[in-house]
Amino acid sequence: MVLMTGVSAQAADNRLPAATGAPVLSALAAQQKDGLQQDGQQKEGQQESAAPQPDPAQIQADNIIRISGLTGLSEQARNLAQQILNEQAAPIGQQYDVVDRLAQQWAPAALQQTLSSVLTAKLNDAQRTQLERILSSATLEAVRHKELQAISQQSGSDYRRYIDRLRANPVGEARLQLIRRLDQAMQFSALLSATREQVYPQLEAVMTDWQRPGNWQAALEQEVLEFLFYVHRSTPNRELEKVIGLYTRPEMQLWLSGVQKQLAAG
Repeated sequence: MVLMTGVSAQAADNRLPAATGAPVLSALAAQQKDGLQQDGQQKEGQQESAAPQPDPAQIQADNIIRISGLTGLSEQARNLAQQILNEQAAPIGQQYDVVDRLAQQWAPAALQQTLSSVLTAKLNDAQRTQLERILSSATLEAVRHKELQAISQQSGSDYRRYIDRLRANPVGEARLQLIRRLDQAMQFSALLSATREQVYPQLEAVMTDWQRPGNWQAALEQEVLEFLFYVHRSTPNRELEKVIGLYTRPEMQLWLSGVQKQLAAG
């Protein structure tokens, strides 16, 4: 699963110019860089005295997390917060306050640790091995390629025209239900919703005159479905059934459900 940019084409059109709201939330990513540099320096010092063998279990966990695409939730949180801060023309002090509030859960290093802990707690060795095989399958690799292409086109005119046509001429009920089943199997909307449920309170605490949109859950689900329609606009129904089958495997559902619950817990 490669996560969406977190800002729809329509939302992007409404964003203020970058000059009106500096991307302060990039500090979340900077924290990851600093942490990695410190880890690297510590490891270099350790290697001078000893050369420990790589931990196969950790290598496997890192690979599962990488190809699952769930580290993109950090960027989701950052993009969502930055978009709203820009729209509200928030003062620089409020922006840094939001950074501090989000960093504990959503800095890339923090999210990586959360995902790793869920993987260890929810799946045994055999289940993790099977999960890695599922995620590494040719079918899901092809899906990730399609998702990456869609993300790269999400702010372009072709994407907007497709969504406009989709809204003007809805697809048949059978295809709609298939895409809904895919969303449910991937827990796509659920994961993004859990992310927003954690980000919105931090924004409301800092910007006391701002409130989250009243219909944001329905709008988010609609945006996800439209994104999936675009991703799979040329995918036959039979192939979609195969993708759904992989996402509904017990190991995959243990992983995705565990992550969703952990995110919701804060």
